[in-house]
Amino acid sequence: MSVEGSQGSTGRYRPTNSNDPGWDYGQPVDGNRDHVKCDFCGHVSKGGIKRLKQHLVKASYKGTMYKDVRKCDKVPQDVVDVLRSFMEGKQKITEEKQSKKDEMIRNVNVYGNDDDEVEEVMIQIPKKRKGPMDAFVAPIDVDFRPRAPNSNENKKALENIHGYIADFFYENSISFNCARSDSYSKMMQAIVQYNDPSTFKPPSYNDLRVKILKKKKEETSNWVDNFKVHWETYGVTIMTDWWTDGKGRTLINFLVNCPKGTVFLKSIDGSAHIHDAELIYKMLKDVIEEVGEKNVIQICTDNASNYVLAGEWIMAESKIYWMPCAAHCINLMLGDVSKMHLVDETVKDAKKISLFIYNHKHVLHLMRKQTKGREIVRPAVTRFATTFLCLHSMYEKRQELRDMFHTVEWRNNKWPKHPIGKEIAKKVKSNTFWNNMHTCLKIMAPLVDVIRMVDTEEKPSMAYIYSAIEDCKLKVKTNLGDQNDDDRELWKKMERILDRRWSGMLQKPLHAAAHYLNPQYYYATLTSSDEIESNTKLKEGLLDCIAKLALDEEDESQILRDLIAYRTKAGRLGKRGAQACVKTIAPVEWWITFGSEVPALQNLLKEFLGLLVRLLLVKGFGIHTKKRNCLEHDRMRDLAYIQYNRRLKKRYEERISGKEIDPIVLKSFDECAEWLVPDDARDDIVLGTNMTYGVLEDAEDGFDDPPLTRTSRTNTASQCSQEVASSSRSTTRHLQDSSDDDDYDVDANYDMGDGDDDGIDSGSDEDI
Repeated sequence: MSVEGSQGSTGRYRPTNSNDPGWDYGQPVDGNRDHVKCDFCGHVSKGGIKRLKQHLVKASYKGTMYKDVRKCDKVPQDVVDVLRSFMEGKQKITEEKQSKKDEMIRNVNVYGNDDDEVEEVMIQIPKKRKGPMDAFVAPIDVDFRPRAPNSNENKKALENIHGYIADFFYENSISFNCARSDSYSKMMQAIVQYNDPSTFKPPSYNDLRVKILKKKKEETSNWVDNFKVHWETYGVTIMTDWWTDGKGRTLINFLVNCPKGTVFLKSIDGSAHIHDAELIYKMLKDVIEEVGEKNVIQICTDNASNYVLAGEWIMAESKIYWMPCAAHCINLMLGDVSKMHLVDETVKDAKKISLFIYNHKHVLHLMRKQTKGREIVRPAVTRFATTFLCLHSMYEKRQELRDMFHTVEWRNNKWPKHPIGKEIAKKVKSNTFWNNMHTCLKIMAPLVDVIRMVDTEEKPSMAYIYSAIEDCKLKVKTNLGDQNDDDRELWKKMERILDRRWSGMLQKPLHAAAHYLNPQYYYATLTSSDEIESNTKLKEGLLDCIAKLALDEEDESQILRDLIAYRTKAGRLGKRGAQACVKTIAPVEWWITFGSEVPALQNLLKEFLGLLVRLLLVKGFGIHTKKRNCLEHDRMRDLAYIQYNRRLKKRYEERISGKEIDPIVLKSFDECAEWLVPDDARDDIVLGTNMTYGVLEDAEDGFDDPPLTRTSRTNTASQCSQEVASSSRSTTRHLQDSSDDDDYDVDANYDMGDGDDDGIDSGSDEDI
């Protein structure tokens, strides 16, 4: 975003996930982005890119002078205008976020509808007066008598209140992340608004499990009903997944998706069904009947043989398609890639480095100091996606990791003198290791982009999956190159993996038909329609779908006649407005807007072009844990219905508000366990030795004595392993509870490294 005519750094020092124009006019000093040198006057701003921008806008912003900021007298006015515009935009976004949060809290109203105006109420708690709960609980010594804001009594009372809230979290093992949820803020605000504290009575055990649960289920059902009215118009996908709870019961969830959104339908105890294709078939038939068979276009499940067989039976007797989960199939591709020798060995080495760092507090502290507090481990929704994100994160920070082993702190540590430390340092300094990691990322990045595409609801993936897979193949081949026999052999292996999973498992007629009838591809260029017409697989898939989904022979004949108008751009389909919109609006909306002259084809497309091709897997929510398994299944099912749909509602609201969400990134570090904690802290062998991680902590106390081995650890091994396990669990908790949203923004394009020279072509959403 550099200004034409102004000389600057042209953004070559800008981080890969940043669009800050300040990097066009400054450069880090000795690689330290906290010290940035101005390209115009040479002044070094010691406060990062933010302080440089303050320097460049002549130390003033909206009439306010920045304190202790030296202004630049040589910066052109056009640069000042660009930076001020960017800063104003960032400030506006920040203010809008805070305004939305404040508005959310203000809208909490315990006395009526959210639209009603809430009067400000002064809270008064009489010291001696007793409420109805005093008969059941011991009195709490909180003398809360509001006075002046700076009153010492108020401060002490607030500390006590915070203490009681903290006790609730600690005693019930509630994650600290719960304090970030909107429902937590609303709950606190509602309690504060209650104007007669002496009569306040928290909900009882029975209230929560019966009366309030029933009310919340009714509210949830009303929200679900908002989507049911669209099922007949657009058609739906029934999505089902299963998992096992703490007592070995198999629980099967059913969700319904249409272009307007996804809702949770119900949860079934499928312990007697899961291995029996006939019982699964009957169960799916019941759900189809509940949703309405005329509304169901496809069923999406995992690839288990019992589900496959049940799906084939349903396809044989109805117009419904069965389809495997696309995200699951692509994740299996990543799993196949992870078994390749180059990838397997590189991942093993990366895990050893990560385990060494995260299981030794001094090394961990040094790593975080080098990376400015950023972690090298990143969680994702699946193990193989986690592998990619961790490799990507480690590769991005390779310079900091290599520099770490040249610092004075490392040289003065004990580990450089020990074989383990030497081996780890040698690996991190190895060019071969980082080159191999770079190759792994070039292979995996396009596949991860496809997972991102199918896991988002912003644009229904049915219309894009066929092209996404073909583009993925091309990007992998381009990334690997064709310079030597090793590159060509690696591509042959990748091609076999991709074709085996795509052609043999995932590719279905609906994918071909959706691609053929997506105007974004058919009308992309002057020759694109001819290329699609010459693809026999696409034509066969299209005709198969028309024959299966058409209402009758007359409807089928009319659809085939309507295809002629599509191919020739007849009528409204060829108008300038229609052609201008093929890349800017979703295919299903394009057909609804411009397809009125081909109604038979339009009605067919509305039913499947806006569908998803993957499952939404959100398992458990803590309902089926051992502490709650005493709930009878009806109540457990209601809880699942409420919690699942609340999560889907939040996801829906974030989507329509335009919030960007990376569907594969998690904040929880559960999926990163193998990168943080050895499988068995007592027995895991450390790189290059016969020593276990269970005795490493003992080694940190000094190397005067010979290192303990597996055979010589006897009495000390158990104690040391517990220390390592405790340290690792503490590390994991720290990562989970202190993670900041901004630390987990992933560049969708995956430009590995510092610039475009890395040679990874993964594309963007627009490319897909």
